[in-house]
Amino acid sequence: MLNWKGRGVVLGLAGLMLLQASPSRSADAVCSADGTPPIQTVKPTTVRPICKQGSLLSFDQEGVRRYACLNLPPKAQGKAADGKWPLLIYLHGSITTPDSLYKEGKALFDLHNQYPLSSDPATKGFIILSPEGRRATPYASTGPQTGTGFHWDEWYRNPTENLDVKAVDHFLDEVVATGKVDPRRIYVFGWSNGAYMTELYGTWRSDRIAAVAQYAGANPWTRDPCPVTFSYTRKVPLFLMRNLCDALVPCSTTSAWIETLQQQDWPFAYQSLSLKGDAVPSSSACAKDCSKARGLFEHVRWPKTAVLTEMLDFLKQHPLP
Repeated sequence: MLNWKGRGVVLGLAGLMLLQASPSRSADAVCSADGTPPIQTVKPTTVRPICKQGSLLSFDQEGVRRYACLNLPPKAQGKAADGKWPLLIYLHGSITTPDSLYKEGKALFDLHNQYPLSSDPATKGFIILSPEGRRATPYASTGPQTGTGFHWDEWYRNPTENLDVKAVDHFLDEVVATGKVDPRRIYVFGWSNGAYMTELYGTWRSDRIAAVAQYAGANPWTRDPCPVTFSYTRKVPLFLMRNLCDALVPCSTTSAWIETLQQQDWPFAYQSLSLKGDAVPSSSACAKDCSKARGLFEHVRWPKTAVLTEMLDFLKQHPLP
C-alpha cells in the first residue's frame, strides 16, 4: 500500500507496479461494434496466485492456464457443510492479481468470514471467487496507461467471445456446482480495470448477477479507443465508490458516469472518498489540488471498512429478482 507523506508518496507494491509497468506499444485499434479486437496477450499469460487461506481453481482455455482463488467462510468449509451462501466475485485491478484481495483488499477479505450478506440471519459470511486476468498490452490510445501486465479485456465488448468473460463464467459455474451458492445472491465487485469489467460482466450476465459494485471505475462503454453504445437487458443495481482525486480514473470521469446513470434512471448509489478512504458527502466536489502523487495514492489505497460495509449493505438489499 501507499503511505501519504504530505508532500509526496511512498509507493507500496501495487503502486510501484503501476509506475514501473512497461508502456503500451500496441498499435491503435481498428474499431467495430464490439469495440477493439481482443487484447494482445504476452507470455507468461497467467501466473499461479497464492490464494491465502483459500483453494486454487484452474482450467485450460485455448492453451492458456486460467486461475482463480476461492475463499469460503468458516461454516461453508468442508464437504459436509450444509447451507447456501452469497457469492461475491472479485475482479482485481490492472497489474495486480487475485492476491491483491489479501493485501490492498484485506478489509474486504476480513469481512467475508462474518458479514451477513444472506437474507437468512443464521448464515454468516459469504464466498469470494477471485479470477485472474491475463498479462497483456493495452491498445496505444486507451487513455491513462498502466502498460503491459495483468488486465481484464474490457475493450473487446463481445459478451459471447470475450475470453475473460468466458473464464469468469467457467469459474462461476464450477463454484455454483458445489451446491453451496445462493443463486439469488451472486454479486460482482471490481477495482480499477476490474471495476470496468465488473459493469460489463454484470450487464452481460444480468440473468445471474444480482448487483455489482465498482471501486475506482466508471462507464466501460465510453472507454477509448473505441466507445460503443451503452446497451442492456436489465438494469443491474450498482454501488460506486469513487475518489475525489484519482490519477487513473479521474473524478470528472466518475462524475460523468454518475450523470449517465441518473439519466438512465438506474438503480444505483455512490460514495465519495476522502484522501485516506473514509466516506465524505457523496456530493463533495472533485479535489482542486489533485497532484499525480496524490492521485496515485488514492487510486491504490482501498476504501475503509465502513465504506466496504456500506457497499455490502447495498448488495444485500438487491437479490436477483
